[in-house]
Amino acid sequence: MPFTPSPASALGTCGEPLIVVKDIFGTIWGFEPPFGSWPCQHRGVHQIFPPPATEVDPGDVYHDERPLVGDRPWLMVNMVSTIDGVTDVDGVSAPLGGPGDKDIFGTIRTLPDIILVGSTTAVSERYNPPSTSVSTKARRLANGAWPVARIAVVSGRLDFDLTLPMFQRPAQRPIVVTTVDADPVKVEKVSEHADLIQCGNTSVDLPQALRDMAGLGAHRVLSEGGPSLNGALLRAGLIDEVFLSVSPLMGGGDSRGIARGDIPHIQELILRHVLTEDHFLFLRYSRAT
Repeated sequence: MPFTPSPASALGTCGEPLIVVKDIFGTIWGFEPPFGSWPCQHRGVHQIFPPPATEVDPGDVYHDERPLVGDRPWLMVNMVSTIDGVTDVDGVSAPLGGPGDKDIFGTIRTLPDIILVGSTTAVSERYNPPSTSVSTKARRLANGAWPVARIAVVSGRLDFDLTLPMFQRPAQRPIVVTTVDADPVKVEKVSEHADLIQCGNTSVDLPQALRDMAGLGAHRVLSEGGPSLNGALLRAGLIDEVFLSVSPLMGGGDSRGIARGDIPHIQELILRHVLTEDHFLFLRYSRAT
């Protein structure tokens, strides 16, 4: 219908600019763009659980108390998965994500003191040292975390490439978690680029590794996988909180499950929130008390 544009009326129902057309008789018509009929939740992050549904700032939603659990840090897991459970395509998770997922990923990374990752994932994803930007430091300090996070790579064999980006910034030495009986020649080479935590024979003793991280002053640790590491953490009863981004995709491979391996017990979790943006779901669970 014809209308007279104004600052308010020139916006559609979700705040997007209207398409304004002037016909040959001089009448001005306003049309919402084709995507104007989509729910507004697809532009901006909206919390749909717990109710009421409302637009939120992810930094506020993820901010919470995460105390030490006995003598170890609070352990979080963050993963992305398709609807049918695929966690990577050709060894990397990037094809499953989107702009909103990357924003949530960045928000979650402001929570931990240490980011824990398996060596296979660190190598395939070509991990870099964490951000040292002023804005990231401010967000991290507001969450009670160290100003800059540290990467901790779990590896029993120490057979990764020490020229990877995460080893190339001396001011941000990563931590490498390995076994007591690891190859001493490799241990010496790795120690030139990283600080070492050695615990466990044959396989890494993850509970002890977390206690050692607490000894460094870490209160919160975030595991970014891969699924084998998450499975080992779950098997040891160490997971306190899970963040899962559900991508609006299906197929892409057979690498299903955010935690894999021999996990004989079932751990009960409580759903804390559900966010959505651009057809993604962002789920947050915590350990049942």
